[in-house]
Amino acid sequence: MSSIATGNTGSASGITFGGLASGIDTTSIISRLVALEQIPINRLQARQQEIQNKQGTYANLKSRMSAVAQAAGALNNPDAFNPVTGSSSTPLTATISTTSSATAGTYNLQVLKLAAAQKITSSAQSDTTSALGLPTGTFTLKGRAVDIDASDSLTTIARKVNSLGVGVTASLIDGGTGSAYLTLTSSSMGAANKISMGDLKGTPLESLGITSGAASVRESITNGATSTAFSSSSSPIGTQMAATGLGASSFSINGTVINADLSVNSLQDVANSINAASVGATASVRSVTTAGVTSYKLDIVGAAGTPTFNDPNNVLSGIGVLQQAPVKEIVAASDASYKLDGLLLSNSSNSISTAIPGATITLLMADATTPPSTTLSLNRDVGSIKSKVQNLVDAYNTLTGYIGQNSKFDSKTNLGGPLLGDSVSQQVQSSISNILFNNVPGTSQSYSNLTALGFQFDTSGILSFDDTKLTNAINSAPDDVSKLFRSFGTGSNSTISYVSSTSKTLASGVSNYSLNITQLATKATFDSGADSTGASTAAETLNFTGSMFGASPYSMTLDIGSTLASTVAKINSDSKLKDQVFASVNGNRIHIDSKRFGANGSFSVSSTMPPDGANSGIGTGGVSTAVAGKDVAGTINGEAVTGSGQFMTGNIGNKTTEGLQLQYTGTSTGIVGNMVYSKGVGSQLNELIGGYTDGQTGLMTITDTSLQKEIDGITTQMTDLNNRLAGYQQDLKVKFAAMESAISKFQQQSSQLAGLSTRVG
Repeated sequence: MSSIATGNTGSASGITFGGLASGIDTTSIISRLVALEQIPINRLQARQQEIQNKQGTYANLKSRMSAVAQAAGALNNPDAFNPVTGSSSTPLTATISTTSSATAGTYNLQVLKLAAAQKITSSAQSDTTSALGLPTGTFTLKGRAVDIDASDSLTTIARKVNSLGVGVTASLIDGGTGSAYLTLTSSSMGAANKISMGDLKGTPLESLGITSGAASVRESITNGATSTAFSSSSSPIGTQMAATGLGASSFSINGTVINADLSVNSLQDVANSINAASVGATASVRSVTTAGVTSYKLDIVGAAGTPTFNDPNNVLSGIGVLQQAPVKEIVAASDASYKLDGLLLSNSSNSISTAIPGATITLLMADATTPPSTTLSLNRDVGSIKSKVQNLVDAYNTLTGYIGQNSKFDSKTNLGGPLLGDSVSQQVQSSISNILFNNVPGTSQSYSNLTALGFQFDTSGILSFDDTKLTNAINSAPDDVSKLFRSFGTGSNSTISYVSSTSKTLASGVSNYSLNITQLATKATFDSGADSTGASTAAETLNFTGSMFGASPYSMTLDIGSTLASTVAKINSDSKLKDQVFASVNGNRIHIDSKRFGANGSFSVSSTMPPDGANSGIGTGGVSTAVAGKDVAGTINGEAVTGSGQFMTGNIGNKTTEGLQLQYTGTSTGIVGNMVYSKGVGSQLNELIGGYTDGQTGLMTITDTSLQKEIDGITTQMTDLNNRLAGYQQDLKVKFAAMESAISKFQQQSSQLAGLSTRVG
């Protein structure tokens, strides 16, 4: 019987023989067979990587598109073309800064006096830490109580003052034994912000050497004096001061004694007591609103000049009507004094934001005898405008450069970039490029598109503009240049004004949007229901309610002795009401008009007293007449609107005018005119790209979703193929193992037969 070769022999297939029962390298055979089945998976992996690369390319494309939209959006704003920069010819005298609302102009400034914050000091004490041994007492500081006892040192008093948080800072100066001082400094500059202080119980301020002498009027008003400000007109004054141990006391006005107890009396109670005493003076509580915070002051006005006051128990000193003079004033509270174009003006601080609209002047140097001067110039910031335009040009060139770089064909490798022949990037580039040089309806003939500003493409498609042309256009016709970039509307008459729009608002094109008014906007009114024929004999509170005041009704107290004229004057001077309503006398009754058009300006007034001739005549309810304000109503381009006062806004879902807001100030109804609404290049680009990149329906989002689905589908295919391949490999192993087992058994039988043949022979 012949034997089976077991030596190693080569093969063109790479399969070798030897070392197994069969002499065949089954591991290599299986590996090669599996590798052949792996080829489709490898192709899928390559395709998936290609799609992922394109997905990354689209992400970078979207980022560059967003940069164009952002640059375009910055130009879709009227303020972008009206920036004004300020300069001072002598910046050591004063500087000037501007906001977007500033307008160009030149001003001459002379500074006579700088504003200053009051600073006063105590008399010299032994040191800052030893007990001063002061008699027990209480003083007030801007309406808050500070208790003093014998164990207090300058340090502990300073801590007590600083813990109040009332805008007065206590500091210590230690010049050695016998030269220690407590200083009090107002946190705010200006004459009106001098420190309000007074002894309430005992004489602690006098004992510290801070004040001395007879008390006099702290803050004068016409023919009278006013108190410091308190947070409430109706809460006990002592409670607001956080003062304890107060009780029945008194003071006098024009020689008439008036009883008061600050532990239970409010400002209004004190005013009522003064008015009831018939002292030849009238007291009233006045509201003051500063930085949105309303506080209340007690005004005492004489019938013929400032009344005389006597305050033996420190009632008036405690509430800040009277005050002793400071013993040593290091710095007096003062307002800034200056001349602007020859007009003498003043300000409570050295930062002046009201003199020139949109600008803030900072005073730095002053001299009353020889005032230092400077020329303040406000000029259009052409550089800032050109910078915004350049940002748009740069963003566009970056975008198109990216598309071009990724659309190239490499002749050496015969490979194209990921965007070669790509319809998405071609659509993006084409649509953006087309917008750049479209005519903008509603613009002037001289500036109807960007070519008037020197915009052009070079042979490589690079966008640029002529710097000289753009500069001249901004200087000569800034509004025309602005319209080339932003959304704008032009009414056919002065009663129709464009306010705003959204991306949902469609441009009217060469036609226009007609405005039909079916209801005019009106202001709310109120008329008292009964005549007022004499001065009031009791205090009365008026309550203002309605949509104008929302969830926070407003109350105002009329003092005893109030007349029709004084009630109207008080309403019109009230810090909150004066900006919302205007009161007048109509016969013997009060008439009040809202200062706001529409339903949101509606209001009503009621009184705590039934009407009669000796009060306002408003009554407790049901007597007076309140007429609500109406919102404008009508249509724009035949489409429904929502009115708010004189403003009308196209409703959501309107085909053409959604989000378009106009103001109508006319007095006619029916077809009152029309509006031409246009979108400049910046607005169009911002909206176009916004549509492309929208997170739900944008082309870039849809494309990315499609690519991701393809990637996920390939992943699923590869998973299925890998599972099948693993089974195929396992099946091969089982079959080859069976073959090896069969060959092994055959070899064993062959050996046994060979041995048997030898024994027989």
